[in-house]
Amino acid sequence: MRLPAIRATWGAALLLAPDVVLGIIGQGRVDTRTRRVTQVLGGRELLQGLLASRHCSRSWVLRGAAVDGTHAVTMLALAVRRPASRRPATASALAATSLAVAGVVRGRRVP
Repeated sequence: MRLPAIRATWGAALLLAPDVVLGIIGQGRVDTRTRRVTQVLGGRELLQGLLASRHCSRSWVLRGAAVDGTHAVTMLALAVRRPASRRPATASALAATSLAVAGVVRGRRVP
């Protein structure tokens, strides 16, 4: 049950304090587009964390891992295509990859 709480906390941080999170990542000056995309992704993470806390079946957990895997791939593509967004996109890809792997591991343990 810890993974949904971690995910929801991460999502809340992205949604409510995008400038702080992006500053920690080292983005430097944050434009409006980057801030909004960060907030949208934070909302998705928060919602996914809340849903995962209520739906603990294997299929739900593995679907969440698939969403995270898709997110990781798209962020890596963004990092390659937009050098100005490379740092936050790479950090987002790493976080999504970590959550995807954790989801797959958790999904193997859930009946």
